[in-house]
Amino acid sequence: MKREILKSGGFFSIVTILIIFTFFLCGTVGESIAKEPIKIGLIGALSTPYGASNKAALDISIEEINAAGGIMGRPVELITEDWKREVPLAVAAYKKLVLNDKCLLVFTEGTEGSTACAQVASRLYPSQPHLMFAFWTAHEGFTDLVADDYDKYKFIFRVYPSTADTYNSDLGFIEFFKDTIGAKKLALLIEDIGWTEVYRKGRPGVFPTQREYFEKNGIEVVYYGITDIKEKMFLPIFEKVAASGADSIYWITGYTDTVTLVKQWAQSPAKNMDLVFQSGACSYAAFWNMTGEQALGITATWPEILIPYTKESKTFLEKLRAKKAGFLASSYGAYDGPWILKGAIEKAGGADDVEKLIKAIETGEFQRGFWVWAFDKRHEPKKGHPYHPTVLGQFQENGDYILVHPKVLVDLTNPDREYVRVKELRKRAGQ
Repeated sequence: MKREILKSGGFFSIVTILIIFTFFLCGTVGESIAKEPIKIGLIGALSTPYGASNKAALDISIEEINAAGGIMGRPVELITEDWKREVPLAVAAYKKLVLNDKCLLVFTEGTEGSTACAQVASRLYPSQPHLMFAFWTAHEGFTDLVADDYDKYKFIFRVYPSTADTYNSDLGFIEFFKDTIGAKKLALLIEDIGWTEVYRKGRPGVFPTQREYFEKNGIEVVYYGITDIKEKMFLPIFEKVAASGADSIYWITGYTDTVTLVKQWAQSPAKNMDLVFQSGACSYAAFWNMTGEQALGITATWPEILIPYTKESKTFLEKLRAKKAGFLASSYGAYDGPWILKGAIEKAGGADDVEKLIKAIETGEFQRGFWVWAFDKRHEPKKGHPYHPTVLGQFQENGDYILVHPKVLVDLTNPDREYVRVKELRKRAGQ
């Protein structure tokens, strides 16, 4: 009897231990699964200033999310690939990030790269659902993909300004030239590259050419030119501009060497003409020093100026500068993008159902460092304060970079400062 009791007790002890061990094991496995990282991919031209800025902004965003406990308890991991502005490399990187690394979200960069990746992504999506956020992708027609074939491209969102923003009355871009600058006769120059197509050719029935747009709104275009992004000799162009009788210059740029351009402008017959850039290195606060202090009066979109959208704006800019990275138009989407994903996952109740995440982004409003992000049916960010604005800054005396458009943000940022015409700034500086 004693032996039977011992056997029975031993049996039950072993069973008890096995049950406890099983529960412990399941709990450990469950905890491990729950803490599996949410992976975000970046396909960037990492050796370029804008590629480095995008990565730095994403790093800051993800570091902050993880420090706050991740997304629903799961850490976020960034995986980067360098496409070196070569489309085949971008496509290969996209396949790797989605198929091998299992990224839930991939950031793509550049109009050419993003467009090519979108085609690959549409084939991968049915078996590997994921999201794609495109930045440094300004081509107006990019989100035609979503508008024309929603079911095939519904996972794509643009977290970046569009060339169509120039025509958006809510953003007051034409009013900046008419009312703030006081431009009457304009020299319009456009770099010859894919994203500027709508400016050069227009879009029948939708958008006029940029030249037609200015003239329709009462600003005469007295000089018009298409420029090569590899151009280094700008003096002959400025001599023609000066002879045209223009009072202002609008140079639609993205990849043009604006440092060399400004140095030559400051020594040219056109130096007293107001010069506005679309984007490029001129957006950096360091542009003043990069040009040898020749940038007096230069105006550019997306300037590296602290605009206090939220309490996080200043903190982010400080962290970005600590990483020795510049601030560009893509920095906004790079920093806020992971927070948009976080908000969507929390709204959807998890990260497993990408269809739910898409609906959450489509119907939600998200804000972290800057304006409120909300998306229209084309998956374009909604425009006009408190949504996505178009901001312009001007270099004034001693390289002071101030905000000059739109007024609602000027009043928030530097209410006692305003745009000053280049001729007046040169007069003040004794030039």
